[in-house]
Amino acid sequence: MLDILADAAAWMRNRGYANWPDRFSRRFIESHAVAGELHVVEIDEVRVATLTLQWSDLRFWGETAPDAGYVHRLAVRRSHAGQGFGHRVLDWAGEQVHARDRALLRLDVVSDNAPLRGYYERVGFVHQRDVEGEEVLRDGTRWPWRTSLYERRCDHGGSTA
Repeated sequence: MLDILADAAAWMRNRGYANWPDRFSRRFIESHAVAGELHVVEIDEVRVATLTLQWSDLRFWGETAPDAGYVHRLAVRRSHAGQGFGHRVLDWAGEQVHARDRALLRLDVVSDNAPLRGYYERVGFVHQRDVEGEEVLRDGTRWPWRTSLYERRCDHGGSTA
């Protein structure tokens, strides 16, 4: 999963969008695996996609009713890109949300990443609002961020927005 995420990060960075770090820490990704939030798509024993599905997102969405699932770090191996895996993984996530009697699938996108925002809109997500903040990195550098929040209904297990 770390390689899939790193490849996706490099691919986006080469297109001018620094959405993610060059490489997520193993500890960070393992924490989501241990929590049962990390999911992987395998085809013929090859890992081709990954996403994290959580049941709250205080950082971006704040305190909300328990009516949604939150997608993070959706990535498809470049060798399998353009084959609809991302859309199918999002539909699967919507089914998981629906199975928990929740109605919404939510995600966040770096606001200036127009191509990625367009992708999510094409697969049924609707822009809700933008949020912004500032991180202080370990070296003391301040890093301002702005992200766009999206959601789609998943009452019927798929994209129904």
